[in-house]
Amino acid sequence: MINTTQARSFLKLPLVLAMSVAGLAAQQASAHGYIESPKSRAFMCHSDGGKLNANCGAVTYEPQSTEYIGRPGEGAISHYPSSAQACTGDFTKCGPANGTIPAGGLARFSELNEQSATRWTKNTIKPGPQTFTWLYKAGHATRYWQFYITKKDWNPNQPLTRDSFEKTPLLDEPWPALNVPAPAGGRTQHTVNIPSDRSGYHVLLATWKVHDTDATFYQVVDLNIDNGAVIPSTWTTVGAVQPEALSIGDKVKTRVFNAQGEINAKQVVLEINSAELAKADVWPHELAKKVNAAKQGYQMGLLNDKDEVVPNFGKNDILVKKGSDINNVMIDKEQAAKPGELTITGMQPEYTLKDGKADLHFNAIAKGGDYTVKATVFNAKGESVAFQQAPPGNTPHFSMPLIGQSAGKYDLTVVATSKKGELLQQGASFLLKDEDTGGGEGKYDYVFPNGLKAYKAGTVVLQPKTGKTYECKPHPYSGWCTQWTSANNAYEPGVGWAWDNAWIAK
Repeated sequence: MINTTQARSFLKLPLVLAMSVAGLAAQQASAHGYIESPKSRAFMCHSDGGKLNANCGAVTYEPQSTEYIGRPGEGAISHYPSSAQACTGDFTKCGPANGTIPAGGLARFSELNEQSATRWTKNTIKPGPQTFTWLYKAGHATRYWQFYITKKDWNPNQPLTRDSFEKTPLLDEPWPALNVPAPAGGRTQHTVNIPSDRSGYHVLLATWKVHDTDATFYQVVDLNIDNGAVIPSTWTTVGAVQPEALSIGDKVKTRVFNAQGEINAKQVVLEINSAELAKADVWPHELAKKVNAAKQGYQMGLLNDKDEVVPNFGKNDILVKKGSDINNVMIDKEQAAKPGELTITGMQPEYTLKDGKADLHFNAIAKGGDYTVKATVFNAKGESVAFQQAPPGNTPHFSMPLIGQSAGKYDLTVVATSKKGELLQQGASFLLKDEDTGGGEGKYDYVFPNGLKAYKAGTVVLQPKTGKTYECKPHPYSGWCTQWTSANNAYEPGVGWAWDNAWIAK
């Protein structure tokens, strides 16, 4: 329960800050919060943020976790050499190293640190008072929130550093009740005054300093500040092209829609016919060039300061002139058929027969389609001695008992058949050996021809082709035991035409 002193503290807070707090106990957690509105760079990577940013890496799944601590083992890089100490100051005094600010210094979120004029989707806002909303996935007792903005002359094509931002925050807002957390599952709203002397692309950095841990949470928000100095655009955005690596043989198509449905005549197709064109940032540029040259009533690229659409390497917007009947353009990727892949894992080179029985355990992994997977075991005579069909699924585990079999070489054959008739096959060979009962039966030194050069008088080998063991004869015959190649197998035990000159059947 919140005590009366804390309750009085909340009465001094704006309603939007105090919302959802009453009745919450102080707590700590590992998943925290992000800027929900205007959408932060990290939030735009997430499905809840519309996936307006692509190729974001791990932050796609946890935009709330860009948390800087700066102690050993936390995976963060300190702005100051004394990284062994937690950062107790604000952003201007310590925190993530320059170039790692958007990711909160965390290496696993390093994709967020990429910085160029066109890399990230931007929120268009006006100068003056703007409301920024933090959404919390877990509550934390809080010290303050701060909001910084990039300088007028910042370079959007260089990594973000402290020198990129003004040293004085646009807003420095404390949370008076230190022992009471910002609301888990709730929101706080903050009024930030965007300077009237800013125009175009700027980055706003929001930091949330918590009180119950040493952490500070970092969120950057990419802004397009419309201050009226720029001529209003004559274009409307109706789609976007997100970069991703493709393969030779793929096709990329535009699908164009108006209120009545799809307009097939306005489709533009780009065939990916080279490794260079398949690169994630290259094909969108070439598709934009082809679309713009086709003059089908929509354009692809980014707007420059003259309100012209210019093809971009990487993400491109799809735009139409205001008043156009085209209301949506989608990108359809037709990927070339790729050969399936079948892999067997878990098989051992040999198994010991116990009471005349052995069990095979292995996985068969089929990729590239929907497959039916079957496994068969064959003995050295080519006879099938075990069969099993896996239940539905492309990664089945097989457990196959082999009963009543003798020692020797066996083959496992796995066949995967797709619904389209594609067949994949893989195999593995293995040995069954007799159990060592202590009487010497079934004991051998090598499985022929392994260890060939070490064979000498008295060496016992298992011949997998016959399932029997053979002992190398004494001198002077022992020299023949090592005389073997796949092309000259006269002395191969139990098989070669002169084998009994060198070996004794056991």
